[in-house]
Amino acid sequence: MGERFFADALVIGAGPAGLGAALGLARQGVSVAVLEMQDRLGSRRRGETIRFDREMNALLGAGFFEKQTIRRINRRSYFSHTGLKRVDRTINNPNLIISWTDFIRAMADVVRDAGARILTASTVVGLVREEGRIAGVRAMMGGFMEEELKTKAVFSCGGCEDPAARLLNIDRSGMDMPVAKQLVRGYTGPADRFEYHFHVHGGSLTIATIFPRAEGEAETILMGYARGRKPRTVSFEEFAGAHCLFRERLRGADPFYSLKTTIPMGRMISQCCPEDRLVMAGDVLGHVQSRGGSGIRSSFLMGYTAGWLGAGALLSGPWTAETTRKLEQGIQGSPPMRGLHRHNLIYSTLRAGIFGSIRDPGKMDRLWPLLRIALR
Repeated sequence: MGERFFADALVIGAGPAGLGAALGLARQGVSVAVLEMQDRLGSRRRGETIRFDREMNALLGAGFFEKQTIRRINRRSYFSHTGLKRVDRTINNPNLIISWTDFIRAMADVVRDAGARILTASTVVGLVREEGRIAGVRAMMGGFMEEELKTKAVFSCGGCEDPAARLLNIDRSGMDMPVAKQLVRGYTGPADRFEYHFHVHGGSLTIATIFPRAEGEAETILMGYARGRKPRTVSFEEFAGAHCLFRERLRGADPFYSLKTTIPMGRMISQCCPEDRLVMAGDVLGHVQSRGGSGIRSSFLMGYTAGWLGAGALLSGPWTAETTRKLEQGIQGSPPMRGLHRHNLIYSTLRAGIFGSIRDPGKMDRLWPLLRIALR
């Protein structure tokens, strides 16, 4: 391994969880390198909204959220498939409209200032084991040269495409929901609220959202939902054809960015240390608080927790099975993990039960009193 790659810890992925893990490690003096498969940080745009979080703001530096905020929106409207039912809400902690690319790059600057290195165009293709234990990774560096990178611990935070999850055959069934995203220009609909439009076809639920940005831009998202089976994929064109209000809202708007991906909103995997010297956090394990604008926060804080506690494990001496047990125990007992469990137990279970029972537009209207509780 070349000297430029030496690090006591390797982090896979430079998204919120990976950058959080790197920050937690670096701030305890652990040498850390982050391996990011993209050529440019943040070029694959995920979320464009977040809600203010005091702890995250403090970790990234006072005023971080303020600098990244384009505008604030605290109103939401929800429309049933038939358009006969509607819910309007005002939330206390408003959504902050951000640029994903700028937000990620600003986070990366904080991580670099803490002493971590971020290596782009670095795709992990394998795990290195010595005497049956994780000892590093194999990665394509610069997009063309495969190298073996040795380290004392690997923190895998690669999201829905996490290589460690794939290499370990971790079961993600029932976790990932398909998402299609477009950023559009020329949006002339209401600019003071988020809109959620519901669609039921063939017993499968699709939710379309419109999140206004600034200067006539908006983020539109289609998310499929089907409990216990694969959700049906609906295109923006199909959805607009079935919903005149959604179609009218986007009349004349032109897409300038599109992405098809998944969001792990179906369930969460609790175990974070599947092997000695391997720690996982973020979207790869479903560490997402599935409420609008909360996913980036929960993923980052879980990554930071894993990195901070993992640094303590690295600095305590040789990594043994007991080290792994105590680290797993620490992560499970941490405030971010307890918060995720509470959220999934109360909110996600309720929503899954209601959404999963909707098979036709009429039933959605009949269940609307219950949906009013889940729509938050």
